[in-house]
Amino acid sequence: MSGHIMIKLINEHFEEAIIVLLMATMSLLIGLQIFMRYVMGASLSWSEELARYLFIWATYLGISYAVRLDAHIRVTMLTDVLPMGGRIMVRILTHLIFGAFALYVMYQGWFMVEKTFRFGQKSASLGIPMGIVYLAPLTGFGLTVLRLIQRIFLDLRIYRAEVRS
Repeated sequence: MSGHIMIKLINEHFEEAIIVLLMATMSLLIGLQIFMRYVMGASLSWSEELARYLFIWATYLGISYAVRLDAHIRVTMLTDVLPMGGRIMVRILTHLIFGAFALYVMYQGWFMVEKTFRFGQKSASLGIPMGIVYLAPLTGFGLTVLRLIQRIFLDLRIYRAEVRS
């Protein structure tokens, strides 16, 4: 497989593949927990905690995935009355505002992750470092920033084509 095809696959399916893996694992864990509780009469103390952490990671990666698909909910009533060039410029502005928010979350998240790792806080059942859980917003919003940059470049390309025609 050539490098170009591999990069294209990663660009198009990175978040999707990880989210599918996380959700499948979460579903298996919950199914196992139900089986253990109601059939075997004994529950697993760690499965609910792990499922919760997988859900947190899937949620933050989902933000980036939605940006890549341009699937975030938005109100377009005001922008619909603008000409195409104006709509695109408003979209770029919203991408920049969202990007600033994402960078702020990353900035604050870094301090939380660093502090959590420094103090050695562990999860209750699994005993994993809580810093791994707190890396989810930092990672998710980091990928979101990359996807927003991609969106801005795509919108600029559309804007240039619109101006030329």
